[in-house]
Amino acid sequence: MIFTQLKHQLESLNNLLEALKDEHYTQNIEHLGSASIGGHTRHILELIDCAIQGYKTGTVDYVNRSRDMLLETDRRFALTVLNNMMTQFQLPDKTLKLIVETIEEAKNDTVDTTFYREMVYNTEHCIHHLALIKVALIEMNLQLVGSSFGMAYSTLKYRSTLTQ
Repeated sequence: MIFTQLKHQLESLNNLLEALKDEHYTQNIEHLGSASIGGHTRHILELIDCAIQGYKTGTVDYVNRSRDMLLETDRRFALTVLNNMMTQFQLPDKTLKLIVETIEEAKNDTVDTTFYREMVYNTEHCIHHLALIKVALIEMNLQLVGSSFGMAYSTLKYRSTLTQ
């Protein structure tokens, strides 16, 4: 099921946050434009929450989301939100509207989507940000994750064929 991959990625993030020190969570990383692991964690969690809230309202809005800076600065709070979230996104599929920003008219528009499609998007989005978090860990010289952390499933699958 599509939720398995997202849950696996969030469990990987959870394990990292459990092992990470607070000062590393909020440390600005030069090679990430001075973003922090906390900033990437906040971004991951907020977008998944947008999809969950969109399921309830019928409209997913990543554009106009609120940004909870406590998620970015308080590792323990982020862990609590993350653990609660892992029990909320396994829902039946349904059609939704997705708000998209249009440059041409400086207004928002909508397109049709489904909840499952948004969960697939959030899984790939999560993997992308975990890869960026891995850059932060390398810059801080912290060896807290395995080699597959932040790596797409298609890449892992492809690499496994190379060793056979």
